[in-house]
Amino acid sequence: MSAAKRFKRDFTPLETLPNELFLEIFSYISGVDTVHAFSGLNNRFQCLISDYCRTFNFESISKAKFDYIIRLHDIHQWRSLHLSDNDKTPGQVVYFFRLFSFIEKYTQLKTLSISNVTCNSSLLFLPKLKSFTHLVKLSIGSKLPLESLQHTIEHHCTHEHDLIWPKTLKQLKVFITQPGDNSIVRTSLKDLSELISLTIYDGSWENPPPDGRIWEDLIVTSMPLLNKFEFCFKFWRDFSVTSDKNRIISTFSTPFYLQDKSWFVQCDTYHQQFSIAILYSLPFAFQHFDIVTHSFEDSISTVNTNNLFKKSYENVKQLTIDIPCENLNETIISKNIIDLNLKFAGMSGKWIFSFTRIYQLTLGNQINISPEEFTRLLKYSPYLKSLVASYYTLQLITNQWNDKIICELLSRKIRSLKISSDNCLDEYMKVHELLPITRVFHKGCYHLNVSVYSRNIVAGLILRSMGHLRSLKVRLKEHTNDMKITKEWLIKQNTKFEKLDCFITIDGNEYSFWFGRLR
Repeated sequence: MSAAKRFKRDFTPLETLPNELFLEIFSYISGVDTVHAFSGLNNRFQCLISDYCRTFNFESISKAKFDYIIRLHDIHQWRSLHLSDNDKTPGQVVYFFRLFSFIEKYTQLKTLSISNVTCNSSLLFLPKLKSFTHLVKLSIGSKLPLESLQHTIEHHCTHEHDLIWPKTLKQLKVFITQPGDNSIVRTSLKDLSELISLTIYDGSWENPPPDGRIWEDLIVTSMPLLNKFEFCFKFWRDFSVTSDKNRIISTFSTPFYLQDKSWFVQCDTYHQQFSIAILYSLPFAFQHFDIVTHSFEDSISTVNTNNLFKKSYENVKQLTIDIPCENLNETIISKNIIDLNLKFAGMSGKWIFSFTRIYQLTLGNQINISPEEFTRLLKYSPYLKSLVASYYTLQLITNQWNDKIICELLSRKIRSLKISSDNCLDEYMKVHELLPITRVFHKGCYHLNVSVYSRNIVAGLILRSMGHLRSLKVRLKEHTNDMKITKEWLIKQNTKFEKLDCFITIDGNEYSFWFGRLR
């Protein structure tokens, strides 16, 4: 037998498929999953990936997967990037910009989205925004007041509260959490004459009612090309007569809004005189929606067709029930809801069991739910993986951790757990309080968010017993300069931590661990 025949390579049926078919397959999966699945197989696949994969969304990715993609794919090929400092990827933004400190590597980006921005991460990327000369779409979700960021973005500001965006932007999405930032954003929009799409979510309710006339004047004079204006404004309702609500709606009911642009709005309020109200564009553009009214019959809208109203909430995936609600409007109940936050709710309403596709459940401190009802809720939620609740609430619904059925369901289902504050008791947990949590959740919990008394609990209990963690966010009550958690300190506590693959970020007394390998 000749050497050529002896070493002839046999092609698998998969490799005989044409490139066009692979590109069709790639279109159904994300750039992250494509690179992770097909990299390193052969030169043909590597070339296809390099040419096709230009969009990368790293939200909720594991550190091991993130490192793998960064190592194998050429960042110069990227055109769209999404980074996030959420609970599943804490410190990701800092980690990325430290790996790629030279801005020349990614100025070719056309779309940049960064969510859950913190102080540490903002200082690394905000000064570089003006260098993104090809950028046409920018989205920043910040936990910080914009006023505190303005000098980071442009340290040569001539006005105290300037916020500078690249003038080439055609699409802009901004999420606001601090009072007063709305006016800062409006001022920053005056130079964006090429903007065609503007999306604003203002969640800081300590605001006066929005005025449509102000926005109309700004759009007409500074953003003549704008054809999409999506918004949600929360504000403090301090009136008792319907006419005041009508006055707010009237500013968004001019011919400019209804005839020229066909932009419609709705205002939801609670029947009490002093309460939070929401004014938003229709169809509702955001994934998160707050129920602040007992019934939509009390709402006022500029929509004049029922067909639009029926489809107004198709984008909603995260629903928060802010008030006691026995009967939920049927237009909100849909299969799209995957994140349900029950702040004030009894379980008498049957609607609670209609959300069969929820992935995350948040239980507020004033929720009234029995172990039997919670068991039913768990069984009616086959996709539930994430739970947010205070330690006190967990004690109640598990009957002091003695309900074996609930504990078994939680152990089997929950992959992400956040112990929230109950606003009354000390939120920092002691060892005896944490022990039942590690006992119930140690087998399958990948993401943990908790407050504890000292760093010794982190090293001695959490890291040793929660062996499957991919991320950990922990706040310490005992926290001084000589009591910080570092990789060196962890190794001194246990030499097994030498093999610990993690990226640690510190924000005051809060530590975020992003693990590549825990054991």
